Amino acid sequence: MIKYSIKRILMIIPIILGVTLVLFILLYSLSTSTIKGMPSYGGGDALDSIFGFFSAGDNFFTKYIRYCYNIFFHFNFGKNSATMRRLTEELSYRARNTLFILFSGAAVTMAVGIPAGVYSAARKDRAADRVLNTASLILSAIPNYAVATLLTLGLVVYIRLIPLFTTDYRSPVAYILPSLTIMLGGVASVLRMTRASMIEVLDRPYITALRSKGLKERDVIWKHALKNAAIPTVAVLGGLISSLLCGTLVVEYFFGVPGLGSFMLRGVALRDHIAILGCTVLMTVILSVINTIADIIYAFINPQIRLRYTARRGRD
Repeated sequence: MIKYSIKRILMIIPIILGVTLVLFILLYSLSTSTIKGMPSYGGGDALDSIFGFFSAGDNFFTKYIRYCYNIFFHFNFGKNSATMRRLTEELSYRARNTLFILFSGAAVTMAVGIPAGVYSAARKDRAADRVLNTASLILSAIPNYAVATLLTLGLVVYIRLIPLFTTDYRSPVAYILPSLTIMLGGVASVLRMTRASMIEVLDRPYITALRSKGLKERDVIWKHALKNAAIPTVAVLGGLISSLLCGTLVVEYFFGVPGLGSFMLRGVALRDHIAILGCTVLMTVILSVINTIADIIYAFINPQIRLRYTARRGRD
C-alpha cells in the first residue's frame, strides 16, 4: 500500500506539467496573449545561469520553463495583467474560499446522499423509494444556475432566512447558498449509486445468512451491508468532487463569492491570460490531490486491492 500511495502521489507532477503545457501553448498562440510579455529571466538566479550557458533567448520554451520553475520552487504565479499585482496572494485567498465551498458541499452530499440511498434500497419498490428516485432524477436534471435561482427565491426572497450578498466571507453564512447549490446535484448521484450498490449487496447469500441468524435488520444493513456497498461510492468519490469543483465556476460568479471560479471567469472577460493560467494550474493541483486521496482511500478499503499488494510484497 505504501508503494502504491507513493506512485499515485508522484503521478501528480506529470499531470500538472501536462495540463500547464497544453494551456500554455493555447494561450501563447493567441494574437493578443499577455503571456508573451512574461519575462524569461528572473534576475540572476540558477535558472538564468542555465539559460545563459545554453544561450537560450526569450522564446516560448524559456517562458514555459521559467513559469514552471517559479511555480514549483517559488510558488509564484506571475502578476495580474490588469493590476500588476502578484497573483499568489489573491489566488491563495480565493482558493481558500473555493475549498471551503467544495468540501462543505461534498461533506453534506455524502452525509445526505448515503443515508438516503440506504433508506431507498431498504424500501425497494415502495412509496418512499419511488419518491426518492423521482427527486434524485429531478435534481440531477436541473443545472446549477437554476438551482441557485430557486434557492435564492425560496431562502432569500420569500422566507428571508439568509442574506443574498455579504462582504464578510469569514462567516459560514456566506457559504450556505453556494454549498447548497453544488450539494443538491451531488446528492442525486450519491443516492442513486448507493441505492444500486445496496440492492446488489442485500441480495447476496451472506446477508441472507445473517438474517437467518436473527440479526436485526438495522444491524444487517448498517453494520454489514453498507461496508461492501460503500466501496463503489468511494470509487467515484474523486470524480464526484471534481464535478462539484467545476460547478463552483458558475456558483461563485452567481453569488459573488471571491473564489477561483469567479476569478477565472473575470479573467476570461478581461482577457487576463496569466490569471486564467494561474487559476487552471491551481485547480489542476486541487483536482489531482483530491483524486489521489480518493484512490488511496479506495485501495485501503477494498480488500481485493489490499490482497493484491500484499501478495506482491510476499513474492518480493
